Amino acid sequence: MINHSNVIRLSGFCLHEGNTYLVYEYADNGSLTDWLHFNNTYRILAWKQRVRIAYDVADALNYLHNYTNPSYIHKNLKTSNILLDANLRAKVANFGLARTLENDQDGGLQLTRHVVGTQGYLAPEYIENGVITPKLDVFAFGVVMLELLSGKEAAATAIDKSAGDDLLSVMIMRVLEGDNVREKLSAFLDPCLRDEYPLDLAFSMAQLAKSCVEHDLNTRPSMPQVFMMLSKILSSSLDWDPSDELNRSRSIDSGR
Repeated sequence: MINHSNVIRLSGFCLHEGNTYLVYEYADNGSLTDWLHFNNTYRILAWKQRVRIAYDVADALNYLHNYTNPSYIHKNLKTSNILLDANLRAKVANFGLARTLENDQDGGLQLTRHVVGTQGYLAPEYIENGVITPKLDVFAFGVVMLELLSGKEAAATAIDKSAGDDLLSVMIMRVLEGDNVREKLSAFLDPCLRDEYPLDLAFSMAQLAKSCVEHDLNTRPSMPQVFMMLSKILSSSLDWDPSDELNRSRSIDSGR
């Protein structure tokens, strides 16, 4: 049985005229997609709210991967499947593609010939070879973190651009490599934040997201590792004072 505060709760079901209806708890504030990509009708998410949402989703995935029996791979994580309650706490929803992991499966590895999902969130090993492991969710979560950081969609919709160059999972590699990382990261971050964020913590979160979307699944962190890192980032974010930002931001380009 799945029971977690950051997983949407099934309240009941009913049968009517041969159809089955599922009733879930109500999420007052809609989906994360609405907040990040349709800001004409929604308020702007502040830095601390964004980190809290990432923390909530990581908590849910860590629970699904490690604390249910059998364990689950969500397999369809994206911002439209992350709902927000009245307090803007995240609820992972839509388990239509979820897979269970039995205890005797080697490393949680499964294979499929039927690759389904949303462009921008799919891990390379799944697209290329149909490999399904918990690292599939880790990759998708990394993309969600990048959306929270940048306000951009997982994959650009412009038809005149190559898909690879327009994926957030590719863009972040260029942002964090080479020189002038602080300037490139500042340009990458959501302008709706209006510079009201701790740049050193944004850098830490971007690095974590980058590690989650590495091409090789074996180099990606596990969800317990991701959750632990986000716990630290959230704690520091809650203590963050905007007046400290000038001194803190200097550490990114020097010594890192």
